Amino acid sequence: MGTYAIRLYGVEVARGEAPRGTALAIGDVISALPGRPTKEPVFGLDAKWIPVESRHQAEAGGATVVDRASVVTTHLAEVVQQHAAHLLGREDVRLLVDIVKQTHPVVVEELTPAHLSLGEVQRVLRALLEERVPIRDLVRILESLSVRAAVSKDLDGLVEAARAALEPALAAPYLDGGTLHAISFDPLLEQRMLEGLRQTEQGATLVLDPETAQHVLLTLTRTVTGAEDLGLHPVLVCAPQLRAAVRRFVRPAAERTPVLAYTELAAARTVSSVGVVQPAGTGAALPVGAP
Repeated sequence: MGTYAIRLYGVEVARGEAPRGTALAIGDVISALPGRPTKEPVFGLDAKWIPVESRHQAEAGGATVVDRASVVTTHLAEVVQQHAAHLLGREDVRLLVDIVKQTHPVVVEELTPAHLSLGEVQRVLRALLEERVPIRDLVRILESLSVRAAVSKDLDGLVEAARAALEPALAAPYLDGGTLHAISFDPLLEQRMLEGLRQTEQGATLVLDPETAQHVLLTLTRTVTGAEDLGLHPVLVCAPQLRAAVRRFVRPAAERTPVLAYTELAAARTVSSVGVVQPAGTGAALPVGAP
C-alpha cells in the first residue's frame, strides 16, 4: 500500500500513504483521471493517486500534480511545525540563547538569569510555537521579555509582550494578496466576554454560561468551515485583552484557526469580514458568498 507513519518520541502522530509508481493529483478535474481517490494529508483536499504516466494528462487538464517524495516531506514539515513546541527542549533553548549572546550579549545578560530562567524562556517560546508564531527574531523576543519580566513574570503577559514585539509578522502568514479574511465577535458578545474574563493559575480564562459557550463554539466552527469551503483561510480577531483567553477557549473546536488581536493586523492592507459571531439567539453572519 506504500503507507508511512510519523512518530514523535516513539508515539505515532501522523500517518499517510504514497503508493509506488503514482503521483498525487489535486484539483477540480481529478474525477476524470484514472487512479484511487484520497485526501491530501496536510489540508485534507480531495485528491487522487494517479499513475505517474498520467501526470502530463492531469497537468494539461488543470490539476496540480505532486510527486510522492514531495507529499511525504510536506506532510513531515507540517507535523514538525504542528509539534514544534514539544520538540523545543531546554538544551535547544540554551543553544539559541548562546547564539544571541555572541552578537547581543547585553540582551541576554539583562534577561537571564536576572529576570527569567531558561525554563521560563522555554515556556514562552513554546507558547509562541503552539500558535505557529516564528521565533526566528529571537533578539527582539528576548528584549521584550526583559522589559516585561521586570514588571511581571506572568506567562500570558510575557507571551503577549513577545507577540507585540513581533507584531508586523503575526498576520503576514495569513494574508491573501494583502487581504486578511477575518471572523470577529459581535460587540455585545465581546463585551460579555470581557466581563467574563478571569485570571487563573493557568492564565486568562473566559467564564461563560454553558449555553453561550456552546453557541459561540458551534457558530465559530460553522463559520470557519463555510469560509474554508469558499477557499478562504480565516483568522479570528478580538480585543487585545481577550486574545489569550479566547485562544484557550476556542482551541478544542478550532485548533487550526489563528487568533489575532485587533492591534496585530497592521500587516494587512485590507481586512475582509467573512463572518461575525453573534450572541446566542440572534444567529451568526454567514461567510461572504455563502447562500
